[in-house]
This record gives sequence, structure tokens and C-alpha cells, in this order.
Amino acid sequence: MPWKNTTTMEQKIEFICEWRTGKYSITELCRSFDISRPTAYKLISRFEKEGFEGLKKHSRAPANHPNATKENIIESILNLKAEYKLWGAKKIRELLFKEFTKQEVPSVVTVHNILKKKWVGMSSKKNEKSQANTSYF
Repeated sequence: MPWKNTTTMEQKIEFICEWRTGKYSITELCRSFDISRPTAYKLISRFEKEGFEGLKKHSRAPANHPNATKENIIESILNLKAEYKLWGAKKIRELLFKEFTKQEVPSVVTVHNILKKKWVGMSSKKNEKSQANTSYF
């Protein structure tokens, strides 16, 4: 007889169905499904709040990042870069001190990473060299 392969979602649904019948205690269900009691209570509470949708995997990523750079600072960095196109992260960071406090101004590396990520108009010297060498005629 072939083995039955079940997914974790199917096992969660089966666990909830068995729990809803009321025939078994939580401890007995946990033993038969080989899960801990805190996990069982977590599944039950999610099911009660959200239904079967609550049994799906939830993202473990944090909802907010406390050390993330604030949007108004990012906007200011991009505006300064648009105004001073040839300036790099060091000079732009120095201009930020006029608008923000010392604690709010990000490091040079952070300013550089924001420019690298968000500034579309930036052209690197490496790209300019490779484009110059490609035309032979």
C-alpha cells in the first residue's frame, strides 16, 4: 500500500476539523499530529479570527523597520541630487545638516545607497567607458 503524502496545509485543515468535532482534547490532537500545544492554540486562534485563510503561511518580515530612513529625508536627498547632479554622497550629506538634526541625518554610506537605489539619472564611469569602447566605426 503506498504512503499518503499530505501537505502542511492539509494537515492544518485536518487538525481544525478534528478539533471542531469535539471528540478529542487538545493534548490528544497534539500527540496525534505531532505538534506542540502552543502551535495548536495558535492555529485555533488564527482559524477563529480569519477562518481557513488564517491557516496559510504568514510573512515573518517585520511590519515596520525602526531604523529605516524617513521618507522626507529620502526626498530631500533626491532633490539635492537633482539640483547638484555632479555631487556625491559626502557633499549631499553635508547639505542635509541645514535641514535636519545631527541624529536624523543618515551616514554617507546610507546616502550613497539611497542614491544608488533611487536615482535613475546617475551614470557610472564604468558604464561610460564600456559604451565608448563598443563603437568601432
